[in-house]
Amino acid sequence: MEKRVFEYIEKENMLSGVNTVVAGISGGADSVCLLLLLHKYAKIHPFRLIAAHVHHGLRENADGDETYVKELCEELDIPLRIRHIDAAKIAEEKNVSVEEAGRMERYAFFREILSEETSGRIAVAHHLNDQVETVLFQMIRGSGISGMRGMLPVSDDIIRPLLCVKKEEIEEYLSSSGRIWRTDESNLDASVSRNKIRLEILPKAEEICEGASEHIANAAERLREVEEYLCIQAKVEEGRVLSERKMPDGGTKILLKNELLSLPKALQGEIVKNALVRIAGKKRDIGHVQVAAVLDLFASQVGRKRAFIYGLSASREYDGVLIGIEGCSATGTGPSEPDEEISLKELLPDGSEHVGKTASFRLGNSFEGTVELIETEGTGDVPKDVYKKWLSIAVWEADSVFRHPMEDDYIVIHKDGSRKKLKDYLSDEKIPCEERDKVWVLASGNRIYWVIGKRISEDAKVMPEEERVLCIDLKLLNGEE
Repeated sequence: MEKRVFEYIEKENMLSGVNTVVAGISGGADSVCLLLLLHKYAKIHPFRLIAAHVHHGLRENADGDETYVKELCEELDIPLRIRHIDAAKIAEEKNVSVEEAGRMERYAFFREILSEETSGRIAVAHHLNDQVETVLFQMIRGSGISGMRGMLPVSDDIIRPLLCVKKEEIEEYLSSSGRIWRTDESNLDASVSRNKIRLEILPKAEEICEGASEHIANAAERLREVEEYLCIQAKVEEGRVLSERKMPDGGTKILLKNELLSLPKALQGEIVKNALVRIAGKKRDIGHVQVAAVLDLFASQVGRKRAFIYGLSASREYDGVLIGIEGCSATGTGPSEPDEEISLKELLPDGSEHVGKTASFRLGNSFEGTVELIETEGTGDVPKDVYKKWLSIAVWEADSVFRHPMEDDYIVIHKDGSRKKLKDYLSDEKIPCEERDKVWVLASGNRIYWVIGKRISEDAKVMPEEERVLCIDLKLLNGEE
């Protein structure tokens, strides 16, 4: 296994020109194996190896993990840096999951150490099984190629030397070397999505086809090659199908020209994704859903708009689709009431994976609000407020969007499924004709789940057996209650 990992390091140029490697070590089998192999490799191809351990303040056994890591590094004569954090508190402050908070703090710590060195990289212990779990998870959540190709062996300042070996090989290597390791009992919790994939789905896949994990990892490698090709071709075509516009307020927008549609679909998507990432300044959570929504605008009437995460917006123009940050306007007069759609799946892209995660959004000049997935027992505490509602998780699953009324909209008004045209409902509610087009609704296709400020449909109501519900809380921007 040593030879295979060393060859993989060289094949992927992981340590070319690198003077220092910061290796993240938790005390588990994977990170212990990583540290041992890097320690041996450094004797052949010298570089400075530093171990870094983060105590997350979550588990009773965490103190034991830290002691084990200290003893191992002392034995190997590897300098060790340790940081204690309160991951749960950080998660609450930053409004993210505990897992995400821990990940953010770990990489921040690793990069802090790296900044003290002349040149270096961060080594993490992801292996082939982790890769397979990532690929399946991304497929299940609807990712595009960049998600389904999994983790890269080299990604900016991060290297993953163990991606070429399986978990079983790692543990066998340690056992044959007489090494022990620490076990994180949270990895055995099958209620966590990734654990469920590892503990339940992958064993079933192996029953169906022996070697399923290797096959999935190989497919990810092929997708990586496809992505590399698309990236090259996208750079070739971008000069022809997009242009930048500088705004009076100093911002930048990108026009995706109508000529984009003459390219193959896969290339269209790559160019749109790159443009969104360039405007947003970040890659996370920009994927297939956002790309598809932008491409759909090409088939819309001029003036149609969509809003996305990070304040991104896209609008249909005569000569293409213009993307930018909401509020960055050609006139510099600020945003007006847009004809936009805001998708729940774009606000909460991970859906049920992030209970308690809150996303903020704005509906033109009318409302600002938050949407959150919460756990509940029964429906006794369903909010009765006009602008705060609990809705069935089915509303999120139906790809619902906030928008203004459209022709053929309808709302289910009785438990038996009978419906009424939205325009008739608004008339019954004595809403003036000139105001009806300005009403905000939450809809999937022409099915209306909530007329903002009025009622929700019968098929959006929370059922007694539902354990998770959507909580949407809106506030009028004019300050009225």
